[in-house]
Amino acid sequence: MKQRKFKKEVIDTFRLLAGKTFTIGKALEVYLTTPSKIHSESKSARQFVHRNILRFLSTGDIVQVASQGRAQQYKMTDQFSERLTNENQSSNTTKNEPLVQKNTLGKNLTDRLNQQKLMLLTAIGEAEEYDAIYKELPEIGAQIQELYNESRDRCSKLLGKVKAIENLIALSSR
Repeated sequence: MKQRKFKKEVIDTFRLLAGKTFTIGKALEVYLTTPSKIHSESKSARQFVHRNILRFLSTGDIVQVASQGRAQQYKMTDQFSERLTNENQSSNTTKNEPLVQKNTLGKNLTDRLNQQKLMLLTAIGEAEEYDAIYKELPEIGAQIQELYNESRDRCSKLLGKVKAIENLIALSSR
């Protein structure tokens, strides 16, 4: 039998039918109640469910059982349960990788934020000291004014950097 990959919405739908016999109509009802569905119209949803039942039949994940009346009855096999187990394991490993990256990113951003805040405090202290010296010694005001302006500009730039990093941290923690 072929091994195929199935979309998440297909697996979500048929996971709910595991262990039961079902018809295409029942599978359609379950599919339409699944939040991850991609078809909301009845005709396209029915075609989607039917195509996927045929795919599951070709892979041996579903078998056809004795039918009652016109509607064909289907049942999941043990192979489908194995597929679910494999899907869960692969999704758990991929979920852990972004979490590790997110933690590393958060730590890097926090370190960078602390560094920028320290530089900002230094620049603010420098500007305040130039201001205090100017008030004590107004005769050297022309020389201090340029240094004071540069320090204030640096404060503005550093404050912008701090805000940007804080926004990134807030965004990454969502």
